[in-house]
Amino acid sequence: MHPALALAALVAATTPVAPINPPHTFTPAMARAVVQLVERDVRAHHAVGIGIGIVEDGRVVYARGFGYANLAKHIAFTPSTQTYIGAASAQFTAAAVLLLQQDGKLKLDDKVTKYVPELTLAKDVTIGQLLQQTSGFPRIAKLAGLNQDRSRVVKLGDIIAAMNKRQLTSPPGATYEDNSLNYMIAGLVVERASGVPLSDYLQQHIFLPLVMNSTFYAGDTGISPRAAVGYTGSPKGVFPARPYDASWLFGAAGIVTTVYDLAKWDIEMPVLLRDDAVRDMYTPSGAKGEIRYGMGSVIDERDGKRFMWDNGQIPGYHAMNAVLPDDHIAVIVLANVDMHASGNMVQPEALASRILDILAPPSVAHLDNAIVTRAREWLERLASNRIDRTQLTASFSNYLTDDLVARSNFAQYGKILALIPVSSVDRGNGDTMYEFLVRYPKDTFHFRFTVAKDGKVDGLQLVP
Repeated sequence: MHPALALAALVAATTPVAPINPPHTFTPAMARAVVQLVERDVRAHHAVGIGIGIVEDGRVVYARGFGYANLAKHIAFTPSTQTYIGAASAQFTAAAVLLLQQDGKLKLDDKVTKYVPELTLAKDVTIGQLLQQTSGFPRIAKLAGLNQDRSRVVKLGDIIAAMNKRQLTSPPGATYEDNSLNYMIAGLVVERASGVPLSDYLQQHIFLPLVMNSTFYAGDTGISPRAAVGYTGSPKGVFPARPYDASWLFGAAGIVTTVYDLAKWDIEMPVLLRDDAVRDMYTPSGAKGEIRYGMGSVIDERDGKRFMWDNGQIPGYHAMNAVLPDDHIAVIVLANVDMHASGNMVQPEALASRILDILAPPSVAHLDNAIVTRAREWLERLASNRIDRTQLTASFSNYLTDDLVARSNFAQYGKILALIPVSSVDRGNGDTMYEFLVRYPKDTFHFRFTVAKDGKVDGLQLVP
């Protein structure tokens, strides 16, 4: 899941070890700032329990839990508390496929039907396109004849039969769309190519080698009784969420893990994969879409540097895993409350972003005054719903619908107190992305203002 805040994908992923440049050192002052930041959410009842992990230079420098894993029993949330991580599980399914390619048991260019012949809809879709989420599959919620009650067992065979009654929504490889069906089918490919259940493959080839002793795939046995209770928010407070049956999570969202174990993944993943596999994982597909996606991870930029991330949310749980590879910093945020019923709950994406600002403060760039003025103009246009489409590229104008602008509700943030230039980056396609810090009365965001080579606006993103 890569939900949007305002007009942008929120900010989790991993990347190979790289030397710190410039050097960063986690200090007691930084630790105090993190505590203050997280406790604010807990005190304001925006969270039930939160786990924070910080990796620096290949080691865990900070791990702490806040609040409760179980409110009724007053069990504390710790870095060893197990939670679902939702769609951030895709990293592991992608790694499993890449490991199978390393072992010569499949190729990313193989058609999906080589391993799942009954999925006739995918006759022109490759395994690589599953991992890049460019298959063009319809969304699972749109499949006719399928009981959409997520608390009941669903058979993958029934999902496949329902998919075969539909057509692709776009040509394979053309368009990125976050769609759980891609990784559900990828999980089935892992089983067919390896000859063992997905849970067994993950355990034997990823979790055991990385000593991720508290991590497992919930598809076979359900979540551990030691795991955090998942809660959902409401105007009257929080209450236990109605869980999904694990069959709906297959391959896409079924991983249960801890802060400590995710840190091991962030540090040691390159040990598992060859350089070419890592390159596949972290190379954007180049498909259309607001998000640049690799295989199991979003390939992003922050302060002009590479930024790899993935997140996930299912009822009761919300997770974020974020990495600045050039600074060799990773931040993990796990929470046992979702945002399905209330937008006032903790956002792990926003929390991770603010922690990254503490660890690696954004630099200040010197940009032309005309660019700063134009960026401010567009923030004000978004807040007042005054969109001048003559200033937009055709593709971005199609994306930036009036309904999307209204739902984003920029006016809720109030008056702009400051707009601080951070960086400018040539995107390689003629576009230039300018990044700013924008301060409002109650919050601060990163604002990405993208301009095409003809001067038209090609992107507007407000991210935590």
